[in-house]
Amino acid sequence: MGRLKKSVAGATLCAGVVFGCMAMAFPTSAADAASTSLQDIGTQKVSVQAKKMNKKNWYKKVLKRQKGSYKVRCWNYQYSYAYKTIRTNVSSYSYYKAADINKDGTKELLLSTNSTGRGYQSKVLVLTFRKGKVKPLIAFEELRNGLFLRGKKMYAQVGGSTESIITGYKVNKGKAKQFVKLERLRRWPNGSSDAVTTYWKNGAQITETQYNAECMKSVAYRTPLSFSRFN
Repeated sequence: MGRLKKSVAGATLCAGVVFGCMAMAFPTSAADAASTSLQDIGTQKVSVQAKKMNKKNWYKKVLKRQKGSYKVRCWNYQYSYAYKTIRTNVSSYSYYKAADINKDGTKELLLSTNSTGRGYQSKVLVLTFRKGKVKPLIAFEELRNGLFLRGKKMYAQVGGSTESIITGYKVNKGKAKQFVKLERLRRWPNGSSDAVTTYWKNGAQITETQYNAECMKSVAYRTPLSFSRFN
């Protein structure tokens, strides 16, 4: 009986020791688990931040995803020499050009349906990145001589055999604003067999000399943009 009590007492003591060890070990395991969880969360957070768009990588992500639909003002819509608000998809374009138009440190993304950005049924979409979002600036259709960059400005030229129209744009705060429109128009007034050519700047008639001087400041002797294939 005495030996049994000792055995029982020993077992109780051992159980108490084991229980105590378990009680001491459990918080340590919980702390380790919590630490591991925090490390995982931290790793996930860093991973998410690494994948987030910024002004350095945004256009690369747009090209990679090839997704997105934008409502944008389009110049020369359906060869109309006029603006029209349209909706266009990134998936409609196969060529691109990345260029910092206004030299503010963020590149704009110009998407084109061909390698020149001009010609029959051609389309160009210009996007920028501002305040963490991709924003459409402007679109063009059927440019005659393409797009040009000069200084901090962008120029587009449309027209045919009887006219040439140059529009100039400044990019600021996520918007493309037209600041100049130059026109050379060849017409036959009152059914005359003799053509008359007139020159215009922002709706006001100017001389041929003045028109040529304006062209020298915009697209004359400039090489139009070319585009590289991305899909």
